[in-house]
Amino acid sequence: MASATDLFPVTAPARAEPQPRRRPLRMRTWATAAFAVVVIVTVASAWGLPRPGLLIAPWTAVGAAERAGAVAPRYRASAFHRFLLGDGYRELWTTPIRAPLVDLHAFAGGLTPLRRGGGRQTRSLRLHGADGREYVFRSLDKDQAQLSPIARATIGRVRQDQVSALHPAAALVAAGLEDAAGIPHTTPQIAVMPDAAALGAFGKDFGGLVGTLQEYPRAGFAGASRMEGTDELWVALRQAPRDEVDARAYLAVRLMDVYLGDWDRHPGQLRWGRIERGGVGTWFPIPRDRDYAFADYGGVLPAIARRFDRKVVRFDGIYRDLPGLLAKPREMDERLLCGVPLTTWDSTATSMARSLTDAAIAAAIGRMPREYVARSAPLAATLRARRAALPIAARRFHAHLQAGCARQR
Repeated sequence: MASATDLFPVTAPARAEPQPRRRPLRMRTWATAAFAVVVIVTVASAWGLPRPGLLIAPWTAVGAAERAGAVAPRYRASAFHRFLLGDGYRELWTTPIRAPLVDLHAFAGGLTPLRRGGGRQTRSLRLHGADGREYVFRSLDKDQAQLSPIARATIGRVRQDQVSALHPAAALVAAGLEDAAGIPHTTPQIAVMPDAAALGAFGKDFGGLVGTLQEYPRAGFAGASRMEGTDELWVALRQAPRDEVDARAYLAVRLMDVYLGDWDRHPGQLRWGRIERGGVGTWFPIPRDRDYAFADYGGVLPAIARRFDRKVVRFDGIYRDLPGLLAKPREMDERLLCGVPLTTWDSTATSMARSLTDAAIAAAIGRMPREYVARSAPLAATLRARRAALPIAARRFHAHLQAGCARQR
């Protein structure tokens, strides 16, 4: 009798063809990052990129009350340098302009230095005016030296060079656009701090420095009876449960952030004013420190960095990098905007777009030094394009926020 093996021959299972091993995604990611670091180090050493730190370049006197010079000549770059690290606003940083000299004895009735500000990248000085108000002077250039010695010598040089991706007069244009949209704001002006004895101990760090001078919002600013920072706002709301935040006003500020391409928004960049009606207080936001408005990180290396950090944004007409603009203030957005209906988002965005007329955009650009205005046709065109796309961007912002809102329910 035939065995079972004879009737049903046992065959070895067919071997699967060997498949090529796919490199894990994480390995590919780290390989890309390692390549980027090698390129960064090579770039930093090959071109002698600017050393991290804040330089005070000499400006030429033009009469007794005005100075002339380029804000940061060190951001001038070759064509290949620009290919790797982007154009940004190098032309503006390196273009000579004229700026008034701060008259410490006449401005606001006389200015008295109080203390240095707390920013790590921006050198700032708080001053008291004889008019009873406080003012702040903030450097236009930024300091990227807050790194370890090795990082400072390599990545730090690239980071310092990438300050050129920021617009040196962004705060002036932003103030004009906020004015058109009806958003309370400070009004900065570019000026040069004199190297004067009146600065006292601050003269070493601020004498001859070019920056913006503006009022620091305190009680009385924009009609507010009280003014607080964001941390103090939460305390005030707990102490006065009937008080409320004007969520629509906050939405308008955030849509302006998006319109300006200002990704670096955090609670410390808002002041909150309180207006009381019938014993109930309403708190409204006042944005400040628009250093990162119009930030535009072009070039090969920023494009690689964008794979790992979505805040490395481009400033274009279609809000391509919108998620990067929404990353930093996500927690506050969820706290204040989840209860705002979509119809309010639509009406606020539409109203803002309508207020940002061609004339308003031109007037805002006209607040800059005339040497910058003459080179700002591309900025004006992008602002007009972003205005047209703002209602759609607001809808995208609302949809992006809903995941966080759902977690709160």
